[in-house]
Amino acid sequence: MTNRLAAFLVAAAVPALAQMDGFSKAQVIKYTPDWTGERLEDGRPKVSDALLDRLRKVHMTSEEAAWGPLRLIHNYMHQWEGNWKILNPEKGLVGRAFTVQFMPGRPEVSRIIEGEASAKGLSQHNVRMMDMLRPGDVMVVDMAGGRVEDGVIAGDNLAVAVWARTGNGFVVNGSIRDQEGIEPHGFPVYCKGVWPGVFGDLMMTGINVPIRIGEVTVMPGDVVVGDREGVTFVPPHVVEEIAANAEIYDLADEWRMEKFISTKGQVRISDLYGRIAMRDPALQKECAEYVNTRMRERGISPVARQQWEVRKYSGSGCYPRK
Repeated sequence: MTNRLAAFLVAAAVPALAQMDGFSKAQVIKYTPDWTGERLEDGRPKVSDALLDRLRKVHMTSEEAAWGPLRLIHNYMHQWEGNWKILNPEKGLVGRAFTVQFMPGRPEVSRIIEGEASAKGLSQHNVRMMDMLRPGDVMVVDMAGGRVEDGVIAGDNLAVAVWARTGNGFVVNGSIRDQEGIEPHGFPVYCKGVWPGVFGDLMMTGINVPIRIGEVTVMPGDVVVGDREGVTFVPPHVVEEIAANAEIYDLADEWRMEKFISTKGQVRISDLYGRIAMRDPALQKECAEYVNTRMRERGISPVARQQWEVRKYSGSGCYPRK
């Protein structure tokens, strides 16, 4: 074998080997190319805490605020997953994705993965990846495509440990146990079910790699937004735009609902709602003044009329879209 061929074979093997432990920092950066801001030590995009706080404060509806803009403007067609069992759904969930992949076990492969970890003095699969979590992370785990039976990622002890370490709940495309021990602590958990057993015959094959959660490809560093309906995984480079859209349409909806209630249903729905609604200049002005007053109260710049007219998002604003 020539030296050149040997070098090629070694280089070609690196990505596969790296995935067993996780993407290297260089690989994470490579596969999140649209992010130009600050990064975490492991290479994940670091969406700012201030921007995450904006998402927590706004009423993020799955369709109007995130799902619609992601599809209509940015061509991300598969960023939402529903059909969860949700613990403490009223809390909501916002944070940076820390992704983990598990696959059905194969003795010879699992033996190598766990043997190498043991040689480094590391604990077993699910515990050692939890040691890597940091504040602001949302642990997002795929248990072999959504396995519930023998797909338990954590019971009450480990779930509370994750919450204490990150300040967040977590998402598992799989199961948990000890629901009665987890729920009183008040943090949200999104899972596919519960199972009384311990961790089954699965092996950890990737940390901070792309994973599949239902119909979504989740990348490390995506911003996780969970509500009562489901979870949206927002690519980091569009988070600020999604947040800004959510803020203004949330306030327009707030004004509109108050108007429906205060008029006791006497106002015509078509006068306030729909893509060509709000044609009455008086209503347009009232809506826009309400939104901008509330925006200033939040320390956010007011919205110019032109912004309402050119936006192509779903939802109804203070002015009809052209």
